[in-house]
Amino acid sequence: MGSDRVKWEAVAGQISRHIHEGRFAGGYLPAERQLAEQFGVTRPTLRRALQSLSEAGMLESRPGVGTKLVEKVPPSQIIALELPDIANRFYVEVTEVIEYTTLQRGYQLLLSSYRYRDNLREAQLKQFAAQGVSGVILGHDSSRELPAALDHLRERSIPAVLLFNVTMSCPFDSVTIDQHAGVMQVLRYLFSLGHERIAFCRPLESSRVTLRESFFLEIMSEAGYAVPPEFRVTLEGLESGPEVLRKLLARKQRPTALFAGNDKVALIAMKRLSEIGCRIPEDISLVGFDNLSYTEHLPVPLTTVDQPKDLLGRRASELLFERIEHGPSLPPRREVYQPRLVVRASCAARR
Repeated sequence: MGSDRVKWEAVAGQISRHIHEGRFAGGYLPAERQLAEQFGVTRPTLRRALQSLSEAGMLESRPGVGTKLVEKVPPSQIIALELPDIANRFYVEVTEVIEYTTLQRGYQLLLSSYRYRDNLREAQLKQFAAQGVSGVILGHDSSRELPAALDHLRERSIPAVLLFNVTMSCPFDSVTIDQHAGVMQVLRYLFSLGHERIAFCRPLESSRVTLRESFFLEIMSEAGYAVPPEFRVTLEGLESGPEVLRKLLARKQRPTALFAGNDKVALIAMKRLSEIGCRIPEDISLVGFDNLSYTEHLPVPLTTVDQPKDLLGRRASELLFERIEHGPSLPPRREVYQPRLVVRASCAARR
């Protein structure tokens, strides 16, 4: 039994060396009979060797066709995309664009999610640096500090592009939208409908204030409208979501409109409002942010802010490839795109 193992392991090693040396043309191995004769072994021994190489990911058996060589993508041809939440449809839609653009350039996309956990984000970036990937696109949240692990990428000359909520002082290439303009469009529209008491639904269960919430408070203050602390609520991840809204709407000076920090939260708000018998837009108006593909097909089509997802994903990829080709000689570039309010049926004039 031991001698059989020695035989097929030796054959597997020989075939592996032949593969690395490029001795098999056409992407497929020769027929089993030919290989068995070439290496002087029986076909059962050869099949066990081929099985071990298939388990190692080097070969792929295709019935009726033959045994195909599996082409490995070297680390230098891998682009890493690190996102805060791959369960959010917004990030999925942007990822699809980045993946398509990356594949067109002959690169493979490595997708990871840090789930809004700073320590996980740091660990993933360090791992990308150690693997020697060709570049990194980081979905960044401006309510957080820039990750220190970006320095590990710089030390290894691995370029990075920051995507989404990025501050003006960011020292890296970045692609974002004008968040202030998006929030301004929402509030001007609600003001035009007579809404003055507007609550904000936070996109995360966190004490950190996002750019959208910060701009919301700033613009409301400039317009002379107060925002009580109770008007800033969190619905995601809370079983008490219906109670949060019931308590909010039971106030004597209740809000007449809700501004959700993103469409995912707007959908949660719709569900919670329905549970407590509150109608949209008859009893309260609702606005989201992102313009996800499903929002126009909801029972009450959602008024929301459209981000140019195709453009954001494509430009982030293009900036990264330019940086890969030209290196650090280019100064940090910042591209800002304008959002657009999409008016649908979820808003009405204040009663």
